[in-house]
Formats: sequence, C-alpha cells, structure tokens
Amino acid sequence: MDPAEDRPSTIHTEEALAPKGPWSFLVSALPGGFSRWGVQLILAWAAFQILPALAWAAHLRARLGDSALADGWGDLLTARDIWEIMEAGKLQDSPLGFWTVAIGLAALLWALWAGWKLQARAAGFKAGLLPWLTAIPAALALGFPPLWILRAALGWLFGFLADSGIQGLGWLNLAAAPILKMSVASALMVQWWLCRVDMASQLPKTVPEWRMHLSDSFSRLWRHPVQWGSVVFFGAVLRAGLAFWVLSLAWGWGGEDIPRLLAFAFLQAVVAGLNAWVIGWTLRATALFWKHDVVVRSEIRALEKSVSARRGLG
Repeated sequence: MDPAEDRPSTIHTEEALAPKGPWSFLVSALPGGFSRWGVQLILAWAAFQILPALAWAAHLRARLGDSALADGWGDLLTARDIWEIMEAGKLQDSPLGFWTVAIGLAALLWALWAGWKLQARAAGFKAGLLPWLTAIPAALALGFPPLWILRAALGWLFGFLADSGIQGLGWLNLAAAPILKMSVASALMVQWWLCRVDMASQLPKTVPEWRMHLSDSFSRLWRHPVQWGSVVFFGAVLRAGLAFWVLSLAWGWGGEDIPRLLAFAFLQAVVAGLNAWVIGWTLRATALFWKHDVVVRSEIRALEKSVSARRGLG
C-alpha cells in the first residue's frame, strides 16, 4: 500500500480551503462596479471631489464679489495676496463657508455608506450601522500603531537617502512622501473594512469573542504584507497620478473663460469616478478575501479541537 494513500488530507491539499491572499480575489471582484451601490459610490465620490470646491468658489464670490478663479487660474498667489483676500472678504470668521463644509461632509458620508453597502453585499451580509461604527475604534487600535511606526521608518529612510546629496534621491523623497501618506491611510481603511465585515457576521459580545475578532482582523491584514502593500500602494499611485494629470492639464489650459473651467470640472469628475470604481473593486476583493479566510480559520479551529479531543481521550 502506498503510504501517501493513508496520509490524511489537510486544508493545504484542498484547493477550496487553501489559505489565499487578496491577490487571489482581484479578478473575481471585478464584476459589480456598476451595481446599484457601485454607481452610488462613484456618484458620491465625484460629488465629494467637485461640489465642495464649487461651494467654496460661490462662498468667495459672495464675500469678495467674484471668486476670481477664471481670471487668476494658474497664477502664483503670494502670502500678501492671500492676506488681502482674507482681510477684504473677512474670511477669518468663515474661511470655507457653511455650505462648503456641509456639502463636503454629506458627500463623504454618502460615499462611505455606499462603500459599506457594496462590501456587505459582496460578503453576503446586511450592512448595519452598528458594525460600521463599532469597527472604527477597533481599526484605529489595531492599525494605527503599526502603520505609524512603518510610516515613520520609511519616512526616515527616504529622508536619509535625500540628504545624501544625490539629486535623484531627493526627487524620490519628494514624490514618495505623499504616496506614502496615502498608502498608510489606505491601509488603515483596509483594516477598518476587515473589522466591520467581521463584525457584521457576528458582533463580539464577550471578552473571548472580542479577543478572537481583534486577533483575526489584525492577522488578516498583516499576514499578507506584500499583497496588501501592493494593493494600497498601486491604488494610491493611480489616484495621485490621475489627479496630477488633470491638474497639469488645467494648469496648461489656463482659466480665461468659463468653458475651460467646466471642462476641468468634468475631467475631475471623470477621474473621481474612476478612482471610486477602483475603491469599490478593492472593497469587493476585501469582502471575498474575508469570506474565504473565515472558512479556512473555521476549518483550522475544527481540526485543532479534533486533535485536542483525541489527545484527551488518549
């Protein structure tokens, strides 16, 4: 008899139960970007990118008589210019205006809730408000300390390389700083996504349940640092690159007339919609990764209990 035939199967020999990272679910997460909540996420993110800027321009026009965007677009504002604008418009009391803040917050909450709905649907759960809110402090407690340490270490490394005097390394530090901040923020968001979808399946109530939830949510992110790191890094590069491309186009066009400003706003909305689709794609991939990981962990715990029971009988 072949000894291999008597060898017990493990979860690693079962394809459906083999541990996988988030890369394995990127292709299967592609559909769903233009579902009901996917479209709402796109519209909400575009509104968050466009409407507060338009509201602020209207606020400046109400205070100063004219926002001056069309005449001064692309001009360098000195500190004296900004001071005169603040003094003439009495913007010290209300630099942004009520509607700028209100519209921005409303659009942001809409985008966050639409993203939660999209993720919960991909995971097969109802999107509740309690898991959505409860997961925020849990994600901050789990994700902020290690991500802050990682950002500080990489920031020091890039700064050290920039101080070497090599011009290319200086430019690398200049470009890497915002990408690093965006990547860290994205990783913290992923930690929140993992916490809330786990809470949606079963909200922890006892200390052991909380301990298991926190341990599982933390390890789901940090057991795959390369895969999650590449997802958040390339996502940040894409978002920053598209935004910089639109801004460079607008800078070259100038703003001598309203149609050019409207064209710029349209391009910015398109880019925001594309970025929102990428965010939704990542949300769906996170949900699918979580579903598979729950099955794997449940199987591992069942095997551990079985082994412990056999040892107890022995």
